[in-house]
Amino acid sequence: MTRLSGLPHFAFFKNRPAGEKRFLVLVLLTGLLSGLAAVALVRLMALVQKLFWGAGRDLVAHAQELPALHRLLAPVIGGLLVGLVLLLARKVRRSQGTAGIIEAVARGKGYVAPGPAMIEAGSIVLTVGSGGSLGREGGLVQTGAALGSLLGRRFHLTGNRLNILVGCGFAAGIAAAYNAPIGGALFALEVVLGTFTLETFGPIVVASAMGTLVSRALISRYTAYSPPPVDPLVSGWEIGQYILLGIAIGVASALFIAALRGARRGFDRIPIPSWTKPVVGFTLVGAIGIRFPHVFGNGYDTVNEVLREAVPLWLVLVLPILKVAATAITRGCGGAGGIFTPTLFIGSLLGSAYGSWCHATFPESTAAPGAYALVGMGAMLAGTTQAPLTAILMIFDLTGEYAIILPLMVACTTTVIVCRLLRVESIYTQPLVDRGVRLGSRMEELVMDRIEVRDLMRRAAAPIDENEPLANVVKRMREEGRKELFVVGDGGRFRGAITLADLSIYLKRPEELESVRAAEVLYADVPVLHLGDRVSDAIDRWARVSRDRLPVVDGPDTRRLVGELSAGDIFSLYSQEILHKEARLARFVRTVEGARPETTYVELPSEYVVAQVTLPASFAGATIRDLGPRARFGVNIIEIKRPLAGGGEQRIIPDPAIELRAGDGLIVVGRPADIEHLGDPVRLAAIARAAAPPA
Repeated sequence: MTRLSGLPHFAFFKNRPAGEKRFLVLVLLTGLLSGLAAVALVRLMALVQKLFWGAGRDLVAHAQELPALHRLLAPVIGGLLVGLVLLLARKVRRSQGTAGIIEAVARGKGYVAPGPAMIEAGSIVLTVGSGGSLGREGGLVQTGAALGSLLGRRFHLTGNRLNILVGCGFAAGIAAAYNAPIGGALFALEVVLGTFTLETFGPIVVASAMGTLVSRALISRYTAYSPPPVDPLVSGWEIGQYILLGIAIGVASALFIAALRGARRGFDRIPIPSWTKPVVGFTLVGAIGIRFPHVFGNGYDTVNEVLREAVPLWLVLVLPILKVAATAITRGCGGAGGIFTPTLFIGSLLGSAYGSWCHATFPESTAAPGAYALVGMGAMLAGTTQAPLTAILMIFDLTGEYAIILPLMVACTTTVIVCRLLRVESIYTQPLVDRGVRLGSRMEELVMDRIEVRDLMRRAAAPIDENEPLANVVKRMREEGRKELFVVGDGGRFRGAITLADLSIYLKRPEELESVRAAEVLYADVPVLHLGDRVSDAIDRWARVSRDRLPVVDGPDTRRLVGELSAGDIFSLYSQEILHKEARLARFVRTVEGARPETTYVELPSEYVVAQVTLPASFAGATIRDLGPRARFGVNIIEIKRPLAGGGEQRIIPDPAIELRAGDGLIVVGRPADIEHLGDPVRLAAIARAAAPPA
């Protein structure tokens, strides 16, 4: 009988480094927990919707049977509850949704606070359940991302792996919500992480599949939208019609983004307490819903009716405008929820309207309006998210209609081009840009944009006082082998720099070195960096000057010199974080409860690395002094990670008298060959036995 450990998959996993094993397990766990959380939220949302409307499904059909006063008051009560949740939680702020997750990945080092995420999920349940014109996916992805971030930080993941785990939670949430594993994975890769690298692709796909399996097991193997069979290309020239549809929806996508932005700014100007704004906004949505209840909720029912061509043409023409207004109002007033399903709602109606005109004008050579509605859904999604690949495969994943792929590709590509000409930012990045958050379009930019100068800078050489004579400057340069020194004034305020080239004229007249002061020679127009600047800012400033180092000051007002940043530091960071090469920077992360992890980069000699050595089970107990890591191996122990019985971990500052235990992880600095000798289990066991007292 074959043992499990002999199977190829188990052998592969067994031979992986400990950190990689932990990460792979966390990916599976994130997918599982995010799927379970998504199922719980979907059922909770159905329960809340039943309390408001009398049924957990088919909201529009039940709302149409209720009196007008009920249609008005249900959203009003929902808005009041959303406002009270925000007020009681003392977190009165506008929902960030997917935009907040993108910011956490790009600038927050993967930190998604679980408390606010749970508050926002609760607000989303109340918003969508009471008829707010947003999608339920917002709560699912928010919860999934928060779970991924929490698990990653709990097991001390940092950098890109923590961001990937956040993306795993996001993907699993989307996949579980819509039974769409392909769409969920691509949404996380293209929209949230902005990369398709192999390192990222595998974990995201696995987590998305896990979330889908959980959803199928606990809910059903449903498809979110169920169009009838369609023939989207009756003739070859019909591709031209889909190009025109893409142009029209490109304009509509830009207008939709502008409407959301305008509503947000409009509600900001209303001089009333923030927690009361949801009441005002939801009242307006309820007023629209008295005559047109189709705007309530995520709009599944209406979209399916549009795909089956069961909605009157006059209503198809009116509903896009009303849905844009209802969605913008719900979001702008502080309601929480996703934009994904309202986008599909609007796109299906616009596509159906255009398809109705085409089919009426060219009945023999164009497809039915339902086919255009299906393509319109994908085109609108592509335009608003500016993620065409996600839109194309998401629509296929949601509907199972493969025949629609070619028209989708044409329309989505056209829409993205048109929308980008009219509006550079997507529906998710526009709120971030409005708040001054800059996002890179490539992974390299994201890495450089999320690391601050304070993390990478080093202590500057002792500066020259502006009143010192040039003789002191020359002496310092000769003794320290420097070509440049920074100059400070009173209180350490940065004044400028003196280079060896600036001194060339005085070196020919040595009699003036004692009489001329540094302030008379310094070059004041030196670009400076601030502690909170991003590394990408530093790169931009280097592009404008020719210098090896830039000074770092504490702020724009005081300008006290606190350090320096060199071009070599940037190159080492790039090599380590992007090229994944063994670099000279050791990254130390200090986790602070309730706050973002604090990162410090420390330069090591070129031949040194930081690694972990785990003491084997045969280790009989010895102190650090007995082990003698420095004397025997030329290795320094900088920390001890001791596993605890409950699954936690104790971190110990090393002391020569500390008794080591089997299973302890020794964080060491040294040459790779020396660390390998230290990690030899036979050698470690022999040292421990030799150090043990005689029986």
